[in-house]
Amino acid sequence: MYWRVRKVTPEMLFKQYGVHVFLVISLFLNLILFVTRPKKETMTQEIQTNFKDFAKDVTTHLLDTSYITYLDSTRELHSELGPNVITKMKRSGLLPRTDQEYKAINLELQKSRQVCTLKFDRIEVGEPDPKRNMLVPVQVAGVIAIHSSKETSPSQPQPFSIQYWVGLNSKTKKPIVADFAEQPSG
Repeated sequence: MYWRVRKVTPEMLFKQYGVHVFLVISLFLNLILFVTRPKKETMTQEIQTNFKDFAKDVTTHLLDTSYITYLDSTRELHSELGPNVITKMKRSGLLPRTDQEYKAINLELQKSRQVCTLKFDRIEVGEPDPKRNMLVPVQVAGVIAIHSSKETSPSQPQPFSIQYWVGLNSKTKKPIVADFAEQPSG
């Protein structure tokens, strides 16, 4: 039997095994990407910081009873809260029900020269909850101090604790409060 020795060139090897080499490299890179990918449930530090800042802003706007900033804060809430949350807050009396009530509250705050300040003790951002449509729980706690010229407000700072369920607005891709609950302060 005669065996013929052929001269093998890189060009011939590439034609014969090029696709196989490309496939092996592709599989290897995909394996590396699969192993090093982040968990689906975890949020990046940047997103957590954004949600903390958002929750701080919402709480400031919600609890703001300063005669200087009340109008702007209450208007700002309409872009930060979902429609069902606004309805729920109007029913519970946390937001003015009508435009006349809104103006009357502002007039009363101006007459009494009421100002307030908030101190945040804790803002905790949780992981997205699959039971709640992947909404992110944000717990905000602190104290609010109110002072007015009529001295009608409490003399001691009052604690507050609020749980928000935050999602992203589908149109604007900005955070929005989808639900909330007042927590017992303690």
